[in-house]
Amino acid sequence: MPQHTASHAAARFSPARGTALTAPRPAPRPVERTLFGDTTPIPYRWLRDRGSAEVAEHFAAENSYTDRHTAHHEPLRARLRTAVEAMTPSAEQASRLGPSAPVLVDGWWYIDRDHPADGATFSRVRDGAEVRGPAGVPEIVPGTLLEGEQILIPECVGVIAVAISPDHRLIARAEAAIGGCRVIVTEAASGEEVDSSLHGAGPDLVFSADSRALLYTALDGHGRRHQVRCHRLGGSPAEDLVVLEEPDHWAHLAMSRSRDGSSVLIRAFSPSGSEVWIGDLAAPDQAPRSLTGRLPDVQLEVEHAGDRLLVLREDPATHRTLLHEAPLDISGALPEGPELLAPAEGEHFESLEAFASAIALQVRHGGVPELRVIPRRADGSLDLERIQVVGRGGELDAIRLEPTPTWEARTLRYRRDSFVTPPEILEHDLATGTSGALLSSVPSGFDAGRFVERRLWATSADGTQVPISLFARHDVPADGTAPCILFGDGAFARSTDPRLRPESLALAEHGVVIAIAHVRGGGEMGPEWHRQGRGLSKANSLDDFVACADHLVSTGWAAEDRLGAVGLGAGALLVGAAANRAPERFRALVAGTPLVDPLETLQDEDVMLTLEQWIEWGDPVGDEANYHAMRSYSPAENIRETEYPAIYAWTAQEGPDAPAACAAIWVAQLRDRVTSDPTLRPILLRSVPSLAASAGPQIESMAWILEQLGAVTLGE
Repeated sequence: MPQHTASHAAARFSPARGTALTAPRPAPRPVERTLFGDTTPIPYRWLRDRGSAEVAEHFAAENSYTDRHTAHHEPLRARLRTAVEAMTPSAEQASRLGPSAPVLVDGWWYIDRDHPADGATFSRVRDGAEVRGPAGVPEIVPGTLLEGEQILIPECVGVIAVAISPDHRLIARAEAAIGGCRVIVTEAASGEEVDSSLHGAGPDLVFSADSRALLYTALDGHGRRHQVRCHRLGGSPAEDLVVLEEPDHWAHLAMSRSRDGSSVLIRAFSPSGSEVWIGDLAAPDQAPRSLTGRLPDVQLEVEHAGDRLLVLREDPATHRTLLHEAPLDISGALPEGPELLAPAEGEHFESLEAFASAIALQVRHGGVPELRVIPRRADGSLDLERIQVVGRGGELDAIRLEPTPTWEARTLRYRRDSFVTPPEILEHDLATGTSGALLSSVPSGFDAGRFVERRLWATSADGTQVPISLFARHDVPADGTAPCILFGDGAFARSTDPRLRPESLALAEHGVVIAIAHVRGGGEMGPEWHRQGRGLSKANSLDDFVACADHLVSTGWAAEDRLGAVGLGAGALLVGAAANRAPERFRALVAGTPLVDPLETLQDEDVMLTLEQWIEWGDPVGDEANYHAMRSYSPAENIRETEYPAIYAWTAQEGPDAPAACAAIWVAQLRDRVTSDPTLRPILLRSVPSLAASAGPQIESMAWILEQLGAVTLGE
């Protein structure tokens, strides 16, 4: 298999143009950490002092060093910015597709506007022939309101959730704030504020049937949604009734309104199990009824389906999610009995939504989202002989159900996209079983025929098959010569599905193969896939990522000396730990807002950690097994004295992600130990004030990694 020689690589990878630059070297201090009999030097803990002038000077020095190392990239950065902007959907396209297309509810079209001409607004307009465009929905023109359009929320930045009252008279919104959400209720017609007394709430909001009360979740001191409360609009929060409280300090509550508007469903979920309650929205201050009791080691979802309940329940023995049916009047335990439907091998039932004439089942098939529609007979039962697979086109087309809030809906909306499929919204007719395009957004100049996408499978260390999504220009040969970037995340059950991104297109235009490693810890293959990559099992994620890298090289999609890796947040922990495992495998790494010092971060009292983070990583202070597991993979504490990839880390001084000190400590310890030539394989750190400024490092890192992988020549 052809490969680049070391001399060829050295000739191309000379970002400093032969001039040696001196990297910032913070002074180590004699600090140690001892836990469970294990003593570890922590020489750079002092970089965690956010208020220190010395720390601020160090970050400034790092930025200056990165400026000098990357100054010659400015022409390339300018071209990349232009390319990304050209392929970013126009304001009109963004408006038409938006976060979702306009949604019709009880004679009102509700519209999310999100583009520069309008800002981020939420509005509505009465239905009528005069407002419907050729596609049958209002056609949104940036900067121009429709006739009769009412702005309900003039500024949606920071708005986490919105609820509409059953009579469409009131709008409730949850705005992000310190200590939880602030809830504001306004009159839709006038915009007049009705109630703004709720603070410290979660994002779950459900109006009572008479629109006079609001159910909401309340947060405890750890940010856990531990109560459901009933608030009478205009009343004092001190008088709010607690209708449900969750005592398990590892469990969150989540709440949703049934599609027919009769009930509220409340779910408690934690690593150890789940429970679901149902409440009557005509009597919102009454205690809800437990439908399931507490089910240990099981994840489940219950959907109100008119005259019955539909249940997605994980089988604890096989970890397969099965579809069951139950009567509405059950209390305390799900009935025993066979499932209605089980997933095939390689499938996972992810979620379901019920309508009067059908149910929509969100399925992952080989890790790729697809949608299945199951018709309902006249008696409400499911016609399992007429299951329809909706919308599948290309091998990696991701099909996701769009908001369809009406119980009597005759059509369902879904979104389809992939690496080579521009995002489009389609409608599926429940009566005819046919689908048609509603809206689409094609980047300027994009030609899908110029690119290919593939699904590959790598074999991890324990024999597990790990999916890889791959995207490349069609003329890039799989002969072991191409530069390749492997993206990874693998945490919090997140699924990283292929989609058309301007940044990926810009990289692919330079002949770079783009690949996503869907490692354990993510959600692509179901809840057990997530469990096998978190806490004590996190090492599986690292094995999977290295196996994916090896597979790309062995199959010829990546040159052995031209493979890069990119991760953000938890994904940066993944690529940083993979570099410790197999530094020879990667030529360059980009780590954004990297959680690369997890042991110290989880002990830092100044870092506000969520319950989800504790569940994901474990408690290294209170649990010895968790400590040793984390100690074994922490990127900052397992650096080897050998040649490493070039590394570009970027971080934000303020924001919800990993503290900036994580990146600074990691970079300092890398420079102390690695033996790489700092000119050919520099270790760089860029910091910005907040994530709002992250576009700069993203473009800068794109130009940097293109040069490191030899996809551009010096000065290009």
